[in-house]
Amino acid sequence: MRNQTSQVMTQNNATPPAASSSASASVGDAEPDSPSLSQGLTLDLDMRDARWQALEGDLRQQAAFIWARLDPKAAMPEAEACLVLADDGELAQMNESFRHKAGPTNVLSFPALDFAAPVQSAQDLSGLPFTLLGDIVMSYDRLQAEAQAQGKTERAHALHLLTHGLLHLLGYDHENEADANLMEGLESELLLAAGLANPYDELPQSETEQ
Repeated sequence: MRNQTSQVMTQNNATPPAASSSASASVGDAEPDSPSLSQGLTLDLDMRDARWQALEGDLRQQAAFIWARLDPKAAMPEAEACLVLADDGELAQMNESFRHKAGPTNVLSFPALDFAAPVQSAQDLSGLPFTLLGDIVMSYDRLQAEAQAQGKTERAHALHLLTHGLLHLLGYDHENEADANLMEGLESELLLAAGLANPYDELPQSETEQ
């Protein structure tokens, strides 16, 4: 199975460190007054590495764009996700704690909901008064190294990682070829619509997950 974000993994139904028993307090102390990104999606940012500051606005805009594009026929409902912007040290600790793997990874996703099938429309979230999607944790060190290795800007790679992580929160995965094709197809569609290159074109072998 190919996957340019070769270390992007989802820890389903896991609670990140420093979290309360409630999913709403998941990774760290997210700011409760984070601005709304669209009519329905609020992104709570927990910036633990100042190097991310230059990308904050782009990340917020991408999250809003994804939410608006998921269902062009109906408004997506109110929802919230937490984005933790950290470094290799923190991701290595989480990778060890939740996946029992040594070393850092570029992004981890912690879904708050267990969807029977990936969310593809507003209807899939109907009946929920408020949707807490979960948490995404990203490493700036991995972002920087991978962007350089892949010959892309840090902004482009950051928006790809965020898109990938958010789709994991919505039930998408790449555990088998069919699931990977579905997820990669939607990722590519969203990124192309945002004016970014398809991240799965001409994939370097070193960035391929078998």
